Amino acid sequence: MDASLLPNSSGLFEKAMESALEPRWDAFGDAVATIRTAKLVSPPPSFLPYLVYEYGLGELTPYVPNLYALIVGREGINWQRLRGTPAAVEKGLGWLGYTAEMEDAWAGRTYWNSTQIHFATLPIADHPDLERIEGVVTLSLPKRSQLRRGVYQHDVRALEADRSRADCSMFDGSSGVAVTEQGTLWSFGRTTEIEHVLTEAEGMAIGNWIAIPEDEGLQWSTMQYPWVTATFSWAANAATQRRALMAAWFEGRELYATLRGGDGEIMGHRRCRAVWPSVQQFNGCYSVAGVSYQPMTGATRVYIEAMTDFGNAAEVTAASVELTIGAVRAAGIPAGRLWLEPGNLTGGHAIASTPVSLPLRATVREQFKFLMRF
Repeated sequence: MDASLLPNSSGLFEKAMESALEPRWDAFGDAVATIRTAKLVSPPPSFLPYLVYEYGLGELTPYVPNLYALIVGREGINWQRLRGTPAAVEKGLGWLGYTAEMEDAWAGRTYWNSTQIHFATLPIADHPDLERIEGVVTLSLPKRSQLRRGVYQHDVRALEADRSRADCSMFDGSSGVAVTEQGTLWSFGRTTEIEHVLTEAEGMAIGNWIAIPEDEGLQWSTMQYPWVTATFSWAANAATQRRALMAAWFEGRELYATLRGGDGEIMGHRRCRAVWPSVQQFNGCYSVAGVSYQPMTGATRVYIEAMTDFGNAAEVTAASVELTIGAVRAAGIPAGRLWLEPGNLTGGHAIASTPVSLPLRATVREQFKFLMRF
């Protein structure tokens, strides 16, 4: 040892003992430092269950897959001190790799103690991620609070319909579906945007094709388009007239977004809810790739949109999506049905087939936006 640690009053026996043990301090020095920091710096896996028990974090273990996140840096202990605050919710979600904003219910509501969370990104999977999120957030909230809803992108709120005919109707509830035991609503959305130029083969198949005009312009005697669709200015050039006629052909037609699996088999059809010739316009009611579009007579492009409902298809992956035109519903299928299973739709022609990779889930509404050009 560099210096004696014994007091000046030490006797010969104490000094001899210190000298005899001096070589052992160097051997034990590293071990002593390791023992002192074993609980806080890289504890071995065998320590984790005991440390979790010691710190009182056992209730988190069903929801946090990585126990090191609770122990290293005293994160679990810090969470205990923050429980009942938004900071605890943020820390708990961070262990699962998510961030979200909290929104408490209005104080005048019946369930004033409920809250919902708005995710910055779509949760990766329904199971087990949603059970873990639900468990961690519930433990992080104040005891009197409830996690009512989780939202990403698709957020449709309930109408104020109390004491009216719409009370207890479908408008009286917020969007979402419950897939966990606790009954939390999950309302997620995902958008797929597709820009497509109609090919000659597709146009000939559906009966909507005009050859690109040459110098002499459009030959009306050779076309089969109603005069009412000729809403463009006669001063417009022939190419613009052609695109306007082909765009107007789509209006009022029944189109379906058809999903196919990796083997090419049809997974289902969703009826399109918007088919409009549209023009680019600031603050339009539709948007594709950050550009706004507004339905307008004489437009030269077509905006087409379909959106699946919760549970239309789940636990499968869509490998492609296409538009089906001219199909006929099978016998017994009502005209108002929006989601059609394979075999419920016959005939028709497919256009704008686009490869995708979408793991369909019960909690996610898939929105497909097509911008058709000519």
